[in-house]
Amino acid sequence: MVSIEKPYDCIFVIGANLKPMPEEPSREYLLDEIKKLRLEVDILKQEKADLENLLDTTTAQADNFVEMLQAMSLQLHESNKQLKAEIAERQRTEAALRSSQTELESLLAIVSREKADLEIMLETATQHGDLIEELLHNQCIRDPLTGLFNRRFVGDFLERELNRSLRQQQPLGVIMFDIDHFKRFNDTFGHDAGDVVLAEVGRFLQHIICNSDIACRYGGEEFMLILPETDLENTKQRAEQLRDGIKHLKLEYLHQPLGGITVSLGVACFPQHGTTGAELIQVADVALYRAKALGRDRIVTAKCLKDLQQLIPSLPLELQKKFPF
Repeated sequence: MVSIEKPYDCIFVIGANLKPMPEEPSREYLLDEIKKLRLEVDILKQEKADLENLLDTTTAQADNFVEMLQAMSLQLHESNKQLKAEIAERQRTEAALRSSQTELESLLAIVSREKADLEIMLETATQHGDLIEELLHNQCIRDPLTGLFNRRFVGDFLERELNRSLRQQQPLGVIMFDIDHFKRFNDTFGHDAGDVVLAEVGRFLQHIICNSDIACRYGGEEFMLILPETDLENTKQRAEQLRDGIKHLKLEYLHQPLGGITVSLGVACFPQHGTTGAELIQVADVALYRAKALGRDRIVTAKCLKDLQQLIPSLPLELQKKFPF
């Protein structure tokens, strides 16, 4: 478009390059200016089209960006929602774990108390078991009235001690004794009083024996002492100590004095009088019988087994049956 103004005696052409024109432009000049204007218009149109394309592209990109943002927003919303759900679930799990931990601590405390109780019970049961075992063992090897070892135990012990004495070339003494006139005593004072006498003799034996000695109630009113590493002379001295001590016992029953008692004793020693337990017991028992036959309240030393075999026919039949050779 051409605008012509006349305040000044000039003509201006609107365009990129404005310059004064002659008052009467030529046709060629005008055509040239029109051509320039058309060129500029085409350039503007092209720029407009480029701008429109750019705008469309930018708008499309903006739409895509908006859609992407919306998708991201939706994804973030879903992620946030899922995260909140996970947090809530984790909180519930933690609460459940705390509750479980509290229950476990409570159960642990209960288990600890029960364990302590069981340990006490086990210790008590073990102690009782040891006591029961010891009691049963004592019942098997000890005489309940006197507290001395019984006949079954002393047989095994004597054989073990003889084997040890044989290995170490050491002597071993055996004393057999019984209470004189014990049947008459029972008939006079009663069997309960007789039990008191046996119990007192048992206590006396436990008091005078050494740590290595073994005292046994062999049967009825008959007793036996085994003296490891004791020769014949010392065995006879121990027998005399035993005889004198029992003779001076002060016996009472129901606060009534029972009077004194005496014992007859037979002494034997390994290896002079026998090399086995059975042999020593036999010769000591025959020596005990001889002490009774000689008047009681005395000690008789055994003869060797060979001499004892010759003596057997002169013994009462009841005593012969005790010593089968």
